[in-house]
Amino acid sequence: MTDKIIFKKENGKEFWGYWQNYVLENKISPKYLKTYIEPLIAVSKNNSLLKSDESFVYLENNKVAACVFLPVEKENKDSDIKSIKIECDGDFILAPLCKNKNIEKKVFNLIDDIAKKNVVSKIMFHIDPLEREKRSFNYLQKYNYLASSILVYFIDTRKGKDLLALCREGCRKLIRPLLKNNDFSIFYIDKENSDYNIHKLYEKLHHKCAGRVTRPQWTFDNQFEELRQGHAVLFGLRYRNKEVAFCYFSYNANKAVYSSGADDPEYDKLPLYHLLIYYAMKYFQERGIDFIDVGQPSSPSNQFFYYPDEKQLKIALFKRGFCGEYAEDLRGIKYFLKDVFEKDIKDFVKNYKNSIQE
Repeated sequence: MTDKIIFKKENGKEFWGYWQNYVLENKISPKYLKTYIEPLIAVSKNNSLLKSDESFVYLENNKVAACVFLPVEKENKDSDIKSIKIECDGDFILAPLCKNKNIEKKVFNLIDDIAKKNVVSKIMFHIDPLEREKRSFNYLQKYNYLASSILVYFIDTRKGKDLLALCREGCRKLIRPLLKNNDFSIFYIDKENSDYNIHKLYEKLHHKCAGRVTRPQWTFDNQFEELRQGHAVLFGLRYRNKEVAFCYFSYNANKAVYSSGADDPEYDKLPLYHLLIYYAMKYFQERGIDFIDVGQPSSPSNQFFYYPDEKQLKIALFKRGFCGEYAEDLRGIKYFLKDVFEKDIKDFVKNYKNSIQE
């Protein structure tokens, strides 16, 4: 039995070839797709945080046995402290995909070696909730990771044919009048009707909503390529024939994730996203997508490395208005520097203390 490791930084083409085939063949969550991961790295580079990319695939008898996403970032652009994390996606990175427990043990030992070689302060992993059927417990603890899990919310399209009837009453009251209002219309583009000009409208609204250009042009082109490949769909909302909001979803097999949204600030008093997400639910239900991960913020309270402000808690409450259920976002942190651990604990004490109502 022969083992081989292919690092992305040494042979990107071969690395992505093996990685992408494994994700598609095994119907893995869309968060593991190349078109989902590469923009995260691009944003990290753009923010002057990425120190190196140690991602690799582990081959056993020339077949993929593990896929490991392993970016090394600086804590901030002026810091010398490094961690294995990705700031633009909530710090926690996707946990390794491993064929079996024997490979898993080898991979986590290798990750520790890479961490020590790069002198990192900590590693922050989370087990993608969309892959929960494979591992339903926090196995990161087996490798001395400190559990720091939160909740995530899934829209479950299997719950019934009339998804709107299963939504929270307040959500239904906002959506139903809009369905009868001719001022509003929904459209979408996917692999069957991809339109770059419409995608550019989403891009421009993204910039307007943020108040600035937040990421490189190629990341938007990458999203459009994901859409053309059949792993994404862009929903748009027109109000009186003007494009006022967009929602972008990635998907693979029977799993989808809400990737990004953009709206015109001039129309932020209208319930724009209620209607968009409702149509997304219907679209995915018709195409056999069972679960839609609405992403964070959706967890309802302060936890270790999760400190939502009032605005984020309102967004989380909005997302939970759609038919679905909570699932655990199993997370773990492995520390290599005591000083960094102590700092994080102090931050937790400060943030959590402020949430206590006496």
